[in-house]
Amino acid sequence: MNSTTSFFNARFSYCMVFITSFFFAAFYLQTFFYLILALLIALPFFSYNLSKYVFMQIGISLSFSSPICVKGGECLLELNINNPTHLPLSEFEITVTVKSLFYGGGRPEVHSLQLRPGNNRLSFPVSFNKYGVYTAIVSDPKACDYFHLFSFARDFTGESSLTIMPEVEPREQRHEAIYEEGFDEFTDTVRRGNASSNVTDIREYQPGDRLSRIHWKLTEKLDKLIVKENEATSSNEFIVLLELYQPSKDTCDKVFADSGYEDDSMYHILDDAVEEAWAVSIELLLAGETFLFMFYNLSSEEFTSLLIHSKEELNDIFTRAFYAGCYDTSDLALSVYERAGMNKGTLIHVK
Repeated sequence: MNSTTSFFNARFSYCMVFITSFFFAAFYLQTFFYLILALLIALPFFSYNLSKYVFMQIGISLSFSSPICVKGGECLLELNINNPTHLPLSEFEITVTVKSLFYGGGRPEVHSLQLRPGNNRLSFPVSFNKYGVYTAIVSDPKACDYFHLFSFARDFTGESSLTIMPEVEPREQRHEAIYEEGFDEFTDTVRRGNASSNVTDIREYQPGDRLSRIHWKLTEKLDKLIVKENEATSSNEFIVLLELYQPSKDTCDKVFADSGYEDDSMYHILDDAVEEAWAVSIELLLAGETFLFMFYNLSSEEFTSLLIHSKEELNDIFTRAFYAGCYDTSDLALSVYERAGMNKGTLIHVK
């Protein structure tokens, strides 16, 4: 039975009892019937004021059991409704919505319960199959009085966020863009982004040497890491540019339908890019490389970047990317990057 039907039945029943009591009081002129009539008049007043007082005292909080969860893992969304009074509340409603900053909001769920004095807790197991920041929002608390004659509402919004962070390891096959800086014998090209201009000597690898200085052919022949000494070094650095591109749902639906409902890859373009960018970044960190991580924020129309030295900084920049939101224009970040003349270093474009 929904709220509208419940209120209609309660009010109809009250009116019928009131009219009957009024009829008996007027017809029989007995004190007993007058007392019943007075009681029927007074009860809604007390019911309204007591239940509204309880309703206005209620405290509401929402939280995830952990601020970070793994993709496909399960965590609890905990809703705590604190009733500090000694009176119960017969019917209380609250709306809970979980949305992704990348992929939009889910369907609001309305939960109805009877509130006891003290803490009233609800726990919902939730699981997410894509990376990003998810925000749970609790809003629109409503209640009715003890006789279901009146309803109350108040403005309230509370929220809690959960981050689904990649935990993938680098691929067994190394990312070619990271290692393409190895040069043949003692020569070097003059293409933009190279780390050196002229090779003058070779020596064994030492911790802290850039991977771009490794001489791969000699390393293979001598079975030990050999690096090149360069006459001059430019300001080359690796740049990981994450493309926050995700086609609209309508576009994904159309491609999915055109494929005979077999190819759903369009729905996962952004999620796959996030995973690839994470794997490449971890590969660079494990190789001892410091690199610049960038993404394009469509709302501010600016690039956000951070020089990455550690996994903690990588977590930070990924979280910022999740909050930035996505766009449905393919290669938007790359085109803005190139138009701005930012082509310095070795660019690893992830899309």
